Amino acid sequence: METPTRTADRAEALLADAFGRRYRYCGPAEGWTAHARCRDATGEFDATVAVSCARDAQAIPDVDIATPRLEWVVQDLRSFARTLYGHDYEKGEGRFPKVLDDTPNPLGPLVVLLDDPHRATFRVRKHRITEATRIEGELRQRLRVDRWHVRPDGRWLPAQWKLEIWAGDSGRRLVCERYWDLYWPVQGELVPQLRRVDITDEYGLTSQRSLSIGSWQLLNRP
Repeated sequence: METPTRTADRAEALLADAFGRRYRYCGPAEGWTAHARCRDATGEFDATVAVSCARDAQAIPDVDIATPRLEWVVQDLRSFARTLYGHDYEKGEGRFPKVLDDTPNPLGPLVVLLDDPHRATFRVRKHRITEATRIEGELRQRLRVDRWHVRPDGRWLPAQWKLEIWAGDSGRRLVCERYWDLYWPVQGELVPQLRRVDITDEYGLTSQRSLSIGSWQLLNRP
């Protein structure tokens, strides 16, 4: 029988290794600008888009459109930015003590963060995070990754994943969003090429949006 200390060490090693293998911008990466073709339930529009850090994303439409039609574009760009720039594991998940539940599961053993206000958990398989859960106020979130974009050096990015959100009090699922992401190499860095999202709300109604990106220009690069 393993001691609690050894179990905690295994949990920390498993999660730190998975986070360490994420693809992230490093060094002089300053972001990029690009052209985007945006499609939602009401039709298509073009926009100039830009990402310059983990939280700074902009979209300028080629024609005047209603503000809500642009909000999802910025939301998806920020999602890409958080993924590509990443965050410091030691200042995030690495701050918390952990325990490991290695009951057999197709998604891998479960790492539970202790003392985390969001009560986050992670499943890890083959050096990749396959599932993550957290509590946000009255909402419970679960993200499951089914496929990855894997670089030659082994670093990975989610390529096909699903986000589900439940109401914490009733356990009712409020939304299910399925994502398909494609990336393209430009001057040694990866940039997003396509995102498609299928959305199902709590009433079973579905919608779809997509973001096709091209003509990239890395900032502060020749």
